[in-house]
Amino acid sequence: MAREDLLNVVEAAAYLGIRPWTLRHWISDRKIDVVKYGNGIVRIRRSVLDRYVASCTIKARARHGRNTKESRLLEGSSLEP
Repeated sequence: MAREDLLNVVEAAAYLGIRPWTLRHWISDRKIDVVKYGNGIVRIRRSVLDRYVASCTIKARARHGRNTKESRLLEGSSLEP
């Protein structure tokens, strides 16, 4: 495994766009898997971060059958029902 595949907490937090404090809480809550070395040194695999983001991603749903004000504006019709 290449050295760059393992990130420290600050690097991993920057990669995710969050604060290190938040990532440390996720680690202590066991939401993120880590590699632990002696003396409390923690490293996180980039692939683990990518999988975590993928697991938290919610797909957008199409709104079928909804006739909202926005959809009428997009279609170019009037606002009157």
